[in-house]
Amino acid sequence: WIPSNIWVGVGQMTKKDVVFPLAPVYEKAGIDYKQAKAVSIHPNGKADSDQSYITIESTKEGEQGQTEELTYDYLVNATGPKLNFDATEGLGNGKGELGKNTVSVCTADHAVHANLELQQIFDKAKKGERQKILVGTGHGMCTCQGAAFEYIFNIEHEARKAGVRDMLDIKWISNEAFLGDFGMGGL
Repeated sequence: WIPSNIWVGVGQMTKKDVVFPLAPVYEKAGIDYKQAKAVSIHPNGKADSDQSYITIESTKEGEQGQTEELTYDYLVNATGPKLNFDATEGLGNGKGELGKNTVSVCTADHAVHANLELQQIFDKAKKGERQKILVGTGHGMCTCQGAAFEYIFNIEHEARKAGVRDMLDIKWISNEAFLGDFGMGGL
């Protein structure tokens, strides 16, 4: 997830603004960066040591598949989303990807597409065609709703700037009863 995708999705930033090499950013901050995925977590250590460790597998070009063990005292393993547009009937294309009438800001490419579609909506509104925008989440297990929540307010702001807000019916759907509920009573 790229937090700035909500700005790409309304044309306030470009994909180039939000997609860049990570290694220099971490190096500047003095953080040892490993381009890898965690493949196993060992909180109790090994037979010869009780030091907690993880096994990682490199995803860096030229090093793919190489493994390494990293010890830790404190672990945050942010697993990220596994996009599943097909979990909501009609949202996906049957292959787990965006459907024909669906936009998303989940990836930078999705956000670029979302902005193109939004600009078409604004163009129609400028011609006097009333438009309906529905923003929200699909499947009940969709638990990362913050981006959609923020994105709808970006749409509303940009619609005002474009002078078309009065031609838009904007609706929000969510399985959340309150922020942080995530449709399941909170975490």
